[in-house]
Amino acid sequence: MTYPSSWGQPGDGEPIPTQAELDAQDLAELAANRERSDLTSHYPRPKSDPGPPPWALTTGAVYAWYLAAVSALVCIVYGFATLGSEMDRLEERLKPQMADVTTIDADATASSMASFWPPALLVGWVIALGITYPLLRGIAKQHSRNLRSIYAAVSVLVILFVPLVADLLFAYPEVSIAYRILSWVSVGALIASVVLTFSGGAGRWLPASNRIKPSRVWRE
Repeated sequence: MTYPSSWGQPGDGEPIPTQAELDAQDLAELAANRERSDLTSHYPRPKSDPGPPPWALTTGAVYAWYLAAVSALVCIVYGFATLGSEMDRLEERLKPQMADVTTIDADATASSMASFWPPALLVGWVIALGITYPLLRGIAKQHSRNLRSIYAAVSVLVILFVPLVADLLFAYPEVSIAYRILSWVSVGALIASVVLTFSGGAGRWLPASNRIKPSRVWRE
């Protein structure tokens, strides 16, 4: 055991603490650390501060969406550039199917549908891209599980919609198969983007679901 030196003598430094004082300081520090740990476990991080969003939401899903958008835009630009030819091809495709319907004018109906659907499908594709992007970015910015659900729902509609566009506008011998391939690349990339938003890291970071579980209802 150490003893404090004599105080007040010239040339002496600060008094040396006794072993008991050192032990008391160690015990006080341990108690403070234990108290901070207890506070952290009993009072976790508030919902207003969820921490940084995971890579899957900020980078992975966004880059997958970029790939889907670039592939789609190539097809859309080609579609608008050759819109007249697409209308003619679709009209020739529809006429034999309308010929069996005796209650309508097959030629007029085929011409009307061919004039409406190609531009409508292309414009709808552009609108879909414009809707899904802010929804995707909003998941991380707003820390919102609901936005993720809306993004997934809208993306599923787009995933079902794009193959129809590829079939009606690009599935012809005179059209390069590259545009159909790009259409399917866009579908695959969008699927990957949705899957990434449902990854484990994203699910843990987003707020808990408020759905009522049937088992909990029965217990109560």
